Order: sequence, then C-alpha cells, then structure tokens
Amino acid sequence: MRALVLAVLVLAAVPASASALDDAGYWAFADRMQAPIDRHWNDDAGLFNGFSAGAHADVLLTYAVAAAQGHEGPARNDRRARRLVDVLVASPPFVEHPPGHAKQSHAPGFVSSVRGFRGLQHLVVDSEVIDGLRYAWIARRELGLSGRQAAAIRDRIHRTALGAFWRWPVIRLNQINWYALVYAANATVTGSPRLLRHDLRLQIERFVARARGTGAVAGNLGPGLHFNYLPHFRAGAQKNTDSAEYANITASFTREYVQARRAGMAALSPAARRLLREWLMRVLAGYWTHGGYLNWDTGFGFERWHQAKKLGLSQQALIGIASAPSLAPRRVPAWAMWMLDRGFGVYERQVVRNGGEPPGLLFGVNAVPQQSESARLGLARMTSNAARAIAAGLGSAPARRPPPLYSFDPDTGRLAVTTPTYNTAIVPSARRAYPYGGIDLARLYDGRQEVAAGIGGRPPASFGLLVRDVAARRRFATQLPDRGRLWLTRAPLGVRARASAWTGRAYAGPFRDLRAAGLARGGGWTGRTSHRFTPDFVQTSWSLWRSGAGGRATVDVLFPSWGADARVTAVLRDGGTRRVDSVRLGLGRVAHLLIESEHGAYVVVPTQRPRGATVHLLRTEHQSSAPLAGPALAVQLVRRGRARTARFGARYAPVERERAAETAARMAR
Repeated sequence: MRALVLAVLVLAAVPASASALDDAGYWAFADRMQAPIDRHWNDDAGLFNGFSAGAHADVLLTYAVAAAQGHEGPARNDRRARRLVDVLVASPPFVEHPPGHAKQSHAPGFVSSVRGFRGLQHLVVDSEVIDGLRYAWIARRELGLSGRQAAAIRDRIHRTALGAFWRWPVIRLNQINWYALVYAANATVTGSPRLLRHDLRLQIERFVARARGTGAVAGNLGPGLHFNYLPHFRAGAQKNTDSAEYANITASFTREYVQARRAGMAALSPAARRLLREWLMRVLAGYWTHGGYLNWDTGFGFERWHQAKKLGLSQQALIGIASAPSLAPRRVPAWAMWMLDRGFGVYERQVVRNGGEPPGLLFGVNAVPQQSESARLGLARMTSNAARAIAAGLGSAPARRPPPLYSFDPDTGRLAVTTPTYNTAIVPSARRAYPYGGIDLARLYDGRQEVAAGIGGRPPASFGLLVRDVAARRRFATQLPDRGRLWLTRAPLGVRARASAWTGRAYAGPFRDLRAAGLARGGGWTGRTSHRFTPDFVQTSWSLWRSGAGGRATVDVLFPSWGADARVTAVLRDGGTRRVDSVRLGLGRVAHLLIESEHGAYVVVPTQRPRGATVHLLRTEHQSSAPLAGPALAVQLVRRGRARTARFGARYAPVERERAAETAARMAR
C-alpha cells in the first residue's frame, strides 16, 4: 500500500513531459525521499541506523539547505540537524591520528563509520562529510547551531584542508573534484580563499596538462576525450576502457568553479578553457541520456555498473555544468539541467518498484550485490542533490531539452547516442571489463529511461547476427566484445578520426543523421553492420558471408526483450495480428513487429524481407549483464543451410504501446 501511494505521488508530481523543476519541484522530490530516510532514525542515539558518515552528511546537507531557504516540509528538521552536527564533528568519524588499516590512511580527516575507527578512509569520505558540514555552517543561524558547534565545524574542515593529504601538489590519480570541494568549504568557513584560488587553479591546470598521454602512459583523457581512470597506466588497461561514473565525479569540480573565480582565482589559460569545454561536451553527450540517467559503460564492470550510490555522485557533474556556464559550451548548461531534473524521476520510479525502499543496484543488476548501507547512501545522495541544485540556484535557471547527441571514441570504438525518443551505445571493445559488447547496439532504452530491449546482453539476449551449427552451437555473432571494430561514416565530427591521433577534441555533440559501420570476423564468418541513427529511430542493415566456414548453419538476426512477461506481436500486412512464439511465421506476411517488455516497448519495421525468412522466439537465460532478459525475437534468414551470404535490414525504435501502429507507419515511409 505504501508503495502504491508513493507511486501515485510520483505520477502527480513528476509528469513525463516536465521540462524543468523549480525550487518547489526539487523540494517535493526531497520531501518524498525523506520518508524512506526517516524510517532509519534512532532518536536515542541521535543518528540514522545503517547510515555511513557520508550518508549522515548528505542528510545534514538537505536539512541545512532547507533551513537556509526557509522550506517547510519533511526535508527540513532543525533538531535532527543539530544532532547530526554533533555526530559528524565527534571522533569518530573525525580522526586526529591516521588509522593504519585504511588504504588512504591520513589525519586529520574522517572515517566512513560514525560508530568506530575501522571504517573506510577515502577522499570521498572527507569531502562528503565536509560538504554536509559546510552547508550546516552556512545555515548555522537558521538551524540554531551553538557557537561551539559552528566552531567545531570550522575546526574540522580547516584542519583537514591544511593536512598533507590535501595540499598541493598531492593528487589522487586525476580526481581534482575532491580537492575543489575541500578548498571551497575551507574558504567558506574560514573566509580565507588561498587554497581555493591558488591550489585549485594549479590542480585544474595540471589535469589539463596531463590530459594527453606520453609513451606507455595513458594520460587523463583518451582520443575523443574519454576518461582514463588510471592515467599512469597504459592506455589499453582494463580500467582505462572508460568510466562514466568516475569521469562525472571528476567533472563535478565545476560545482566550485564560480566560487573560486569570485574568490579571486585567476582565469584558466586559453588552452585549458578550450580543452575543458571540449571535455564537458563529451561528458554530457557521452555519459548522459535525455532520460536523465548515465549512458553507462565502465572499466570497473560490475564493481560500479548501475550502483545507485555512484549515480548520486555522478549527478553532481550535471549540477556543476549547469551552474558554471563560463566553462561549458553554450547551451550545454541548460541541457545539463534538463537531464538532472529527469534523473530524479528515474530514481524515484526505481524506489517505487522496490516497494518504497532504496535499491542499491538499478535495473535488476545483481552480479556484485550491494549491502543495505550502500543503498541508503545512494538514497541520501540523490535526495541531497535536489538540495544542492537549489543551493546552486538551479531552481530558477533555464532548462532546455537537448537535441539528439552522440559521442565517439576512436580508440575503443564506443559510440553513445541519445535522443528524446531513445538512447543506446555500441561498444566494440570491452577489454574484459564487462561481458557485453560488439558491433551492434549494446542496449536500448526509451526516452524515459525505461528498458525497451535490454541493458547489455550477449546472444541470444542481444541485438545482432547469430550463426549456429546444426547442433545449435554458436559459431559466430556480431554482438560479442573485442571481436570487431566500428567507425563513423557520417557525423558532424569523427568520421576520419584515428585511434592513434590525440587531437584534444571531442567527437561529440548534436546530430541529425548519424551513421556508423562495423565489421567482425570469427569462425570462418564475416559480419558487417551499417547503422543509421535519426532523432526518432535506428536503422540497421546486416550482411553476413562465409570467409572460410563450411557445413550447414542457421542464421538469425536477434531483437531482445526485457522481463519475464515480455511478448512479441506481429502486425500482418492484411491488418491482422498474431502472437509470435516458437513456431516460425513467414516474414513476408509481416508489416511490423511490436516487442513489449516489462516497462517499455519498441517496434521493428523490416526494410528487407529476404525470400524464405521467418520470425519466431528464442528462449534466453538470465545473464550477469542481462539479469531480466526476456525472449528474443529471431528473424531467421537461413535454416540449416549452406547459403554463402545473408542480408537483412530493419528500422526500430521505442514506442508507446497504444501508438505503436502509428509510429511503425511513419517509420515505414
């Protein structure tokens, strides 16, 4: 019943057509999310059970901004805020001496536990606690903090910021965001801007100077400006495949940029400004979707993929880009606002579907389970991001729906595409970081970030060509990682981009008609894909030929579905309909096919109907990267034959179920 009530509130407060949230909209989200947070409050102890120090700080941040803004609602609780200040300035989590067990052991600083000294030490812990404390200090009068509490906040932040773990030239890999936040908080509570205007500028300029790799060292950014998590490793290292989450975490340094400039930080060099503009466009177009969610591939694989707590951190890049218009290209801040606002709705729907409890992992991913503390941290971060948006003035800033966007990385071949109708990516090279990939679409979501087809499966739970021998064993597929390559054939930028050439440019931005081709070989077979991306649909042509294989083979082109109850309906040329199952139906009779997944749907309109081709369903099994895979629609081009070539083409796009026929008719023109 509780989940049903929450679902009604979601639908009433966050309509799918909403273009932007104002302060009232952000507070409405924060107020609703406060309910699952409040269930864990322990009044005797003065803290939240099962919450880390960072999660407590995020709740404090929300309370503090609510007080500063005069908000009245569940997201404000001055009494609890005062108690949380006492919790966070106490020891633990504050430490005066380095705990030797921690990988990033240092002092002064913070551990992740509020109950003992055995917690994690990491830059994210210091910075997250400090972020909450600085907003409490800003709202100290509204919250009714005592002079002792305000002084303790100032002391903990200032001593941590001056510690050797944080002062220039120290850097953790290339993650300048943590330093930006700590320097900004120190300037806020002490009135001394030196670290913010001096050390931060040095950190940013060094990030830019080390963007390009040298020799065997990858550098911070690859060709096309994807993010290298391990800049001191080789470019081909697994974790340097890319990292949507850590790229955004690093890009969140933009949250502090305006304060730094106002504090007297000198303007960045022209070269730094140019590169950062290019990179921030790549961040937005390559890592985010119109639905407000990460276009997510990561060299960390299941250690990070679809973690709610990482989504909350990543979202702060959107807040920063939206609030630092002088850094990002024109119009990009308003696009970031759009994506940020819609992301709150995506997360809230996941909470509703999880019975009102915060999920630790989204979209059914469960290969590396998350503990309840992780899920609660994700909830606290997402809630506090609404407060951060208000504090940054975004409630009155313009939001604009982005045009169709793409991003291409010539070294890995990754192509990310997002439009108001759908979002997807092609990832030929996974470098063994994750089990999906190939020269076909890795996933397909609709414009609201509902799964239309899948999130990252392998054959048969994937798009693409599948070749099996007479014993039904797989002999070749186009959707297998590290078996092929992809290149752009029509695009505003990147058509002739080379993997070996570092230009300092992002092959990313708006498009109208984007085209790419892929080639894969294996087992004596060669497959080619030709993709066309438009604002409304994807069109793909598949070609297969023998390049040494013998014997009989069955050839299918696959279209995946999502959810146990997924179904496929064939709309026939004579106007009738037929449920597609394991019995083959002649493709020549089919006008289009509707694939209905658990929460989304898409249509497939054939553009080629080879003689003798049929359609039927293939059973799939759940996979680590496709835990909710449904049956796959198979367009069978060859059945146990010796044909040397096979071809098929189709247009496909997510649709609203009740408008599928209308959409298919437009796509068929």
